[in-house]
Amino acid sequence: MRTLITATAASVLALSGCSMLGLGAVNVEELQVSVGECVIEPTVAQEGEGEVGALDTVDCAQPHHGEVYSTHELTDESYPADIDTQADAVCYDSFEAYVGVPYDESRYYYSVTYPSPETWDAGDRQVACFVVGEEGEELTGSVQGASA
Repeated sequence: MRTLITATAASVLALSGCSMLGLGAVNVEELQVSVGECVIEPTVAQEGEGEVGALDTVDCAQPHHGEVYSTHELTDESYPADIDTQADAVCYDSFEAYVGVPYDESRYYYSVTYPSPETWDAGDRQVACFVVGEEGEELTGSVQGASA
């Protein structure tokens, strides 16, 4: 089985390797991403857990580090103890529909982001799934339907 790239969120977009300071003034709308958006952030394709705030998006025709292929709003009343498991399941299950091949047969990986307890308290409920290449790899063009 392929190794999953998983990231923990201090915000909806908390990803590997960076830290987000000043969580007291979280603007949840700045943390939301949409399916089909591409982001410039090398830590999206790094294994491990970490935190970041809002990510810069670019047209997918430009070099980028990840592409949002699925988002999901959590409906739990309080912060889920198994949030990482829930987020991972959402991303694994939705990979094939976007990329065109099952995750285990793809050349791509995925990165998972989800709310931290602090951003949860500010109203953040979004799980975001990113298609990524090898660690540090820049992608050019959308991977939607790539069947790779």
